[in-house]
Amino acid sequence: MKTVVVDTSALVRLFVPDGPLPRGLKEGFESALRGDAVLLVPELGLAEFTQVLLKKEQVGYLKPSETDEIMDDFLELPLETVRHHHILTDSLALTRKYSLTVYDAIFLCLTSKKNAELITADEALLSAYKQLTAGLSPPA
Repeated sequence: MKTVVVDTSALVRLFVPDGPLPRGLKEGFESALRGDAVLLVPELGLAEFTQVLLKKEQVGYLKPSETDEIMDDFLELPLETVRHHHILTDSLALTRKYSLTVYDAIFLCLTSKKNAELITADEALLSAYKQLTAGLSPPA
């Protein structure tokens, strides 16, 4: 069975069309619904998703009722939530190595630990993922 980590930027794009859908997002959810894939998100992704929606609401991009509806739909997605306290040290190392936020490094570390594919709309995170999976060091 395929394992996929879906980051917050990709999840937001499912509901708020502020850019193109990341490659593999639609297919990943279709696979999960068929039972052919497991979609993972670290626990912090739930709070991060909620915060992004709130920020979009606060700047007038979403109405409170839209935020509430999106949250209801989001919580119904076929996502498996993973605790991440056990990968914080490794995530910190990835933060330093790839100049990521700790939040993004947790997604990257989870991807590595689970030998999973990563789906993201974040270019910096995608670049780090490609380097990590290719066994390359980041550019100096």
